[in-house]
Amino acid sequence: MPAIQIIIIAFFVSLLFFATHLTAGLLLQERKYPVKKTALLWGSTGVFLFLEACFSFFYLSKPWRMPIALMLSYLYFWGIYIYVSADGFWKKCYLWITYGCVFCVSLSISFLGCYLLVPNGSETHVYFVRGVIYGVISFAILLAYYKYGRPVIREISGFRTKNWISLSIVSLIYFFAFVLVLSRISADNGINSNTVLLFSLLVCSFAMASILIISNIHQMRKEARDELVKQNVEYLTSYVENARKTEQENRRIRHDLRHHDERIAAMAREGDTEGILAYLGQTKEASERFPAWCPNVTVNGILGSYAGKAKEAGVGFTAQADTPAQSPVADMDLVAILANLLENALNACVARKSSGPIQVHIRNVGNKTVIAVSNPCSTDLKLENGLPAARGVGIDSIISSSVKYHGEINYTIQEGICTACVILNP
Repeated sequence: MPAIQIIIIAFFVSLLFFATHLTAGLLLQERKYPVKKTALLWGSTGVFLFLEACFSFFYLSKPWRMPIALMLSYLYFWGIYIYVSADGFWKKCYLWITYGCVFCVSLSISFLGCYLLVPNGSETHVYFVRGVIYGVISFAILLAYYKYGRPVIREISGFRTKNWISLSIVSLIYFFAFVLVLSRISADNGINSNTVLLFSLLVCSFAMASILIISNIHQMRKEARDELVKQNVEYLTSYVENARKTEQENRRIRHDLRHHDERIAAMAREGDTEGILAYLGQTKEASERFPAWCPNVTVNGILGSYAGKAKEAGVGFTAQADTPAQSPVADMDLVAILANLLENALNACVARKSSGPIQVHIRNVGNKTVIAVSNPCSTDLKLENGLPAARGVGIDSIISSSVKYHGEINYTIQEGICTACVILNP
């Protein structure tokens, strides 16, 4: 075959698999890095894929071209996907291995379709028809996942390790089975009734197993929702109680304002300047117990609640916020994100008997809402993909609420200080 035809075929094959793998990666990932870095990492794989396809077509014999080209491209994309996604490792493995099963099924059908449609076609014609069949099936399945599967999967923690390991093992068994069947279909170089029967039985078995897995995932989703609802109710109850106490104190201060004025006026008539200054200092101290960080009532209530808890625990607490009275982020989500960040920070300080401080910065930058919470942390704290490796309901709640606003979550540790940063795009 002329070199120019080999290059054209290599380009077509690499472009096809790049498009499907890229689409799968983007749909499955929980973005960890900024858009530019993520796009650069995914884009660089296109160059690798083209060079790898050229190598396979130029230097490998025909029976080995397709299997090696496919496996190298799949594994390379798997590595990039693991690196750029912020989800738990085993959840990422399950999703990508399951996509590998879909990949093998689509490719097997494209081989069988070519044997039926173009049994005597040229190599270029065969590759084109195979690519069209494969692309139509793959993109149809990915579209169905985007519409029905992705919203459910995103609600479930990637750090439910035991669940995801079990599901990954099941998918891995089917993946190897599909790879073997795909190799057999390719080697047959035509329709073999026994191979087709084996492939059909395997697909039916995989479909039934997928139904059971989906049932398992829905159960995990229900458990996650129940835990989040329970936790949010606890935080909202705490917030309402704190707001009630604050309002009662403010009413008392307003009620006593007349008496304060009369006391100051009496001291002024007596010329007691030092007494006036001392008395004003006392009233200032009393008012500072209920500071107003920003116009938003919910943010004030959460900050006030945890400022009080930190003071009781002997932990320093500082906060800066500019959240408007009408925030584009719903109160329930503000509670889920901010209260969980502060709860984790306070627990970390108490656990290591640290006096803090806990530092909170909440800023609205353009259309973004940025929430950053810093606190001293234990040397045992380990991060995985920008999130704590050991993760509980609190962080799941933060992620669940952030996803609604296309949020970015990133934890960093520097010189014993852990900083959690959440960027929301409401």
